[in-house]
Amino acid sequence: MKRFLSFRTLFLFFTLLSFVNCEYLQDRLTPSDNKSLADQIKDYVVAAYFAEQNHALYKFSTVVPNLQPENLSPLYFQNPYFQRDNSKAKIVLIHGWDFAERQTDLPTDFNKKVANLLGTWNQGLAFITQTTDLPAGYSSSVYDTFEIYVFTYRTSDHIDVNGRRFIDSLNEAFNSSDKVVVVAHSMGGLVSRAAVQHPNNTDNVIDHIVSLGTPYYGSPYSSPQYTGNLSSIGTIIKFMTDTPGGKGLAYTNGISAGVTGINPTITDGTNQAFNFLLESMIANTSKDSITTVYGGDMGSANCSGGDHATTYQAACTVITNGNPVFNNSDGIVPLASALLNNRLAGGNTNTVSDMDHSQMSFRNEGGTGGGLTKVKTHFNNVFGEVFTIVSGL
Repeated sequence: MKRFLSFRTLFLFFTLLSFVNCEYLQDRLTPSDNKSLADQIKDYVVAAYFAEQNHALYKFSTVVPNLQPENLSPLYFQNPYFQRDNSKAKIVLIHGWDFAERQTDLPTDFNKKVANLLGTWNQGLAFITQTTDLPAGYSSSVYDTFEIYVFTYRTSDHIDVNGRRFIDSLNEAFNSSDKVVVVAHSMGGLVSRAAVQHPNNTDNVIDHIVSLGTPYYGSPYSSPQYTGNLSSIGTIIKFMTDTPGGKGLAYTNGISAGVTGINPTITDGTNQAFNFLLESMIANTSKDSITTVYGGDMGSANCSGGDHATTYQAACTVITNGNPVFNNSDGIVPLASALLNNRLAGGNTNTVSDMDHSQMSFRNEGGTGGGLTKVKTHFNNVFGEVFTIVSGL
């Protein structure tokens, strides 16, 4: 009987808590104009608490070799301290923007966090466990050579805030004696750059960042000066990017002191595309030496390539026929933006031909066998570079 009553009490507690959360969510969606100061402080505290529940660092751990993407599950994502091997270098994968999650959503639970991770890294994590076609120097697979970690976060939040969360998580898990290389897709590269530039980066735990399709100068699709001319498509894009994180991806022309201008520029009358956050991060060159960039280039001729997902075929078609025209991109991120406007030394700048934005993170959303071969080659090239980086640390 006591056990039953205990369970019922617990059930009622969580039921009441869920109603409190729903009320809070409604308040955020339709805030009252006459809330007391105490209520405003309560809302701020609750919002701040919830916001810090939406990111996590996990260790990817398995005893099963040669995994396939469909075999991956939450079982493979563990506490960062699970069976640590301090003799191995650490690879941390960080994903990019996810328009499906909004700031007003309830806190992200463990299963949703894993789903977010696998939405980007399912094929890459499968490759990591496989033993074929690896660059010289690997013992048998990437998984056997390195310890693998993954970081997830709510992408609708501010990029610089997520950068602080990322570096705090890494500071807690690692120290300066660990060899840590971050492999970042899309927005994940901006969060990583914000992390190494953040004042909390006191131990320099990140030794190198390898970015894949990161919009260092932003993307036209998040720029109001560009999407305003795309009628209904622009309206849809605006909805998807109408969050602090989405707005942080807005294209910028490079007009600040210490920032080299990029071509083409986006203007709406006399209004130039300008993103203060990105320009301030570009102007800070202190971590350029630990940055390697990869940019995808579908090229206008490959917009309709059979191994590209329909989403990126359409995006490529729009961007190569827009105003201005972006002939070189992965469909979402202009090549010059992904390559940091070619500012880095030659060996740290890499162009990958006929690659869409999802393929840059080793996914094969187009579904054809040729696409799978292509992304596996890209994977091998990236992790060959990672191995070279780690060997030099």
